[in-house]
Amino acid sequence: MNVEKALYSSKEFCPECNGNIISTSFERVCEKCGLVISEIFENTSYSFGNDNNGNSSKQYVALGNRTDFVGGLGTYIDYENSTYLRDKKGNLLSPNEQKLYRRLKRNYSKFLRIKNHETEYRIFKILKKVSLFLNLNKNVRNNAAFYYKKIKKRDINIINNISLIAFCIFIAAREENFNSPVTINEITNAFQKFGHRVNPRLILRDGLKYKRILDINSKPHKSETYLIRLINQIINHRELPQRLISKASPWTKHDFQIHLMNKCKEILGNLTMWERGGRNPFILTGAVIYLADKLLADENETKSILTQKLVSEATGIAEYSIRDHYVNLLKPLFKKR
Repeated sequence: MNVEKALYSSKEFCPECNGNIISTSFERVCEKCGLVISEIFENTSYSFGNDNNGNSSKQYVALGNRTDFVGGLGTYIDYENSTYLRDKKGNLLSPNEQKLYRRLKRNYSKFLRIKNHETEYRIFKILKKVSLFLNLNKNVRNNAAFYYKKIKKRDINIINNISLIAFCIFIAAREENFNSPVTINEITNAFQKFGHRVNPRLILRDGLKYKRILDINSKPHKSETYLIRLINQIINHRELPQRLISKASPWTKHDFQIHLMNKCKEILGNLTMWERGGRNPFILTGAVIYLADKLLADENETKSILTQKLVSEATGIAEYSIRDHYVNLLKPLFKKR
């Protein structure tokens, strides 16, 4: 009884020795006699940076609360993916018991775990499918899920959750420095493949609305960041080996890749930011690769191997865009040199 009075007293005195009560990291104890008054339980409903102490050097995640997962800690009836249920002796249950426990297991495993989080559960399933389709690494997927949760926590009135996760994937991919960047069109094509009506306009709309919440100052990509990826796509094109043979190229496919890469780097090194003039770096990279093949052919007195159609099919860039960048920008600058 005395303990209860001390707990709810505003003076916070020890019920035994009347000493002052102090708080440690996990307990409230008497400063004088050391009596433990009560335990301190940290609120486990927050994740990632909701620390009231202002310590920004760590990120906190509640138990069982993964960034890209909706659910929690707990056990399953039998194993998680088991089909036939057995008793403690290893014998199969009767058909009626199988039916009963399967229903209980299904209801607990899904409905209870995602209760009140059905939208997040559906969005993270889409995120997982799109990440696998685009071959995104784990960092991009986790960051996209984190951005989605952060935006949803700050803005209750979300216009479209699917376009929002598409925008989060785009931002997370741009922030990732180890993989080649993913374009908006590639993200929208992936969503459309799975039956979701997402287009670049919706992603840009969400970007204008929610980027202030994320407080990310992303820098625009340069053509150099797309170079390795696009050259690999061209080298792996099905028609390239036949083109090397028909044009009597002195190089193997690997040698051609090395020469093409070096020449593209040389072109981009001589192409100033003023000359690039704010052009799309992805399209410009495709045109630079086409120009590099032309310059290699002139230097070695051989025939050009690449065509605008082949570059377009390999990279997904429209032929007229490659031709426009080549004729109006690159050819006047480099073909005369």
